[in-house]
Amino acid sequence: MENSIQNTNTEVQVDLASISQEDFLAAMEKSESASLKKMEVLMDLTAEYVELEKAGESFRGVYIGFQEINITDKQSGESKKLKAARFIIDKKVRINAGAVLVSEIHRAGVPVGTPLEVTYVRKDGNTKIYSIKLIA
Repeated sequence: MENSIQNTNTEVQVDLASISQEDFLAAMEKSESASLKKMEVLMDLTAEYVELEKAGESFRGVYIGFQEINITDKQSGESKKLKAARFIIDKKVRINAGAVLVSEIHRAGVPVGTPLEVTYVRKDGNTKIYSIKLIA
């Protein structure tokens, strides 16, 4: 079953009741600060999909959690939500929703902030098999 990525942006909902009044006031003060105009952009937080096409290809990145993405099945046209792993790679947020990749990271209990090397090993039917290695 082939899938295409329909939309990698996810809506973030913030419960203002979960933010302390002190943190909220500090954020308000910063947002009104003249220093905002002088600040540099450090990185783009908009996620892009990272696809490994050939066996042996890999990337290194810092794991930063999961997000849901919407996909459309090319054969049925059905819209589905998948869990995708998020990484910081070269100062960009990149995601991959490979079932084996997501499963291995989840099963290993990889903490957010962990540097990893992800390698595409082979394809088994329609499933890509990945190797995930801890790096230091």
